[in-house]
Amino acid sequence: MNKSWNWAGRYVAVIVVSLLLAAALGSMELFEKTAVFSGKLTASHLVRFLGFFTALIAFWLLGQRATIVMRQQGGGRWSFTQHLILPVVSLVFVAVAYSIMLLLLKPFLDASLHNAFNWMFIVAILAAAAWLVMAVLNQSASLTEAFTFAAKDKVCPGCGASCGPDAKFCDQCGKALDVAAA
Repeated sequence: MNKSWNWAGRYVAVIVVSLLLAAALGSMELFEKTAVFSGKLTASHLVRFLGFFTALIAFWLLGQRATIVMRQQGGGRWSFTQHLILPVVSLVFVAVAYSIMLLLLKPFLDASLHNAFNWMFIVAILAAAAWLVMAVLNQSASLTEAFTFAAKDKVCPGCGASCGPDAKFCDQCGKALDVAAA
């Protein structure tokens, strides 16, 4: 693995730990039997929501950072994927977020609110799918740029840390940053 991509392991570790903790704690009897709001919401629902949503956010941030790093590193055999990563990750994010949000909200939604909730996610999933189609047709550079607002930051070639646009040295490892990386 390229040394400048070692940061991805930290995101994967956060995702795995969050999923494992959510599953383990959420299945404990203590969490399953402890409820609030007249028994509608259990601690199990809450801890699963927090763990799964944390993993999902880390997954999206991983995709965002991968897009930024690929853009800053320029060419290479995988450069054609840089405009596809964020749309794919966003589509997965929205599709999975539906089920995760239901963990927390389902006990409180009546039929009409549940229907509105469903339509909100249908529209979001279709929008993310449209973005992916635009990316495949190479027409989504402006959308990708909008969601990679940190793209002006420099990336350390030694450890992959994101540094400010004016930084001359990495904040984490101290390595000199390439002036052309901005």
